[in-house]
Amino acid sequence: SNCKYRALDQREIDGKGTAPISPERLCLNNKRLSIWANQNKAVILDGPFELDPSRRYSVDLMSLKMDKRIYGISVGLFAYFGPYMFQVSALFLGRDRAEEVFLIKPGVNFLMMESISMIPPKCDHVVLVAWGDITSAEEEEFNRTWKVLKESYHGMRLVLNQYEEMSE
Repeated sequence: SNCKYRALDQREIDGKGTAPISPERLCLNNKRLSIWANQNKAVILDGPFELDPSRRYSVDLMSLKMDKRIYGISVGLFAYFGPYMFQVSALFLGRDRAEEVFLIKPGVNFLMMESISMIPPKCDHVVLVAWGDITSAEEEEFNRTWKVLKESYHGMRLVLNQYEEMSE
């Protein structure tokens, strides 16, 4: 028997930020993140946002807003499944960028340069994570903290296409 999927409506998630906590799950496709989380060089910026694990999801759009004064870190969208997490997309925040940055636009995932960004099957949450050594144009070296980063974060927009499995 073959499985087919029926397209459902889109789901939009508008994140506003969360308490600065370190990701605790092992990341299967970004081992560096797991190491940096143990060194307090990673923080959850937003989420987790609940998903229905019986549905399939593809990411249509993922953007976030961060003050331009923060740079030198990576931000990424991760999906939870079981005790693990999986990196869906990520982007390095460099200097001279817009306040709103896109990890995924319709038709392109800027990390993998793929046209479709699927969330792995059976995922029950998505989360936005930042990691690296924080650099700020205005802060002294000793003031570059995750607290400063959280204060500079102004939300995210995530648009997911939803599908349900139909057995033949």
